[in-house]
Amino acid sequence: MEKEVIAAIITATGTLSSALVVGIAGALISKKYSKERDKQDKESQWRSHALELTKLDLQRKLSGKDKKESLRPSILDFLANYRNLMELDHLTPPELYQKIKDKRINKKK
Repeated sequence: MEKEVIAAIITATGTLSSALVVGIAGALISKKYSKERDKQDKESQWRSHALELTKLDLQRKLSGKDKKESLRPSILDFLANYRNLMELDHLTPPELYQKIKDKRINKKK
């Protein structure tokens, strides 16, 4: 009788510990894949927004309101918009604005 109780306790402990290990491993694996999926979703949104901003920039340039400004290739606008959106993930909007103003805008002499 005593051996049966000990065997039942050992079996229950083994079952609980294996369930705990499987649960922890599953949580870690799903967390890794969900983090990757979130990253891909965010990059997809950045591309989409950068494309829309580029369309608006090109539409503004072609409308004739900015005749002083020479037309540069739209791919450069897209890349600049995409870079700015990526940096918004690490910088606050005021920090990004200041960085763009200080380092990226050509100052006319």
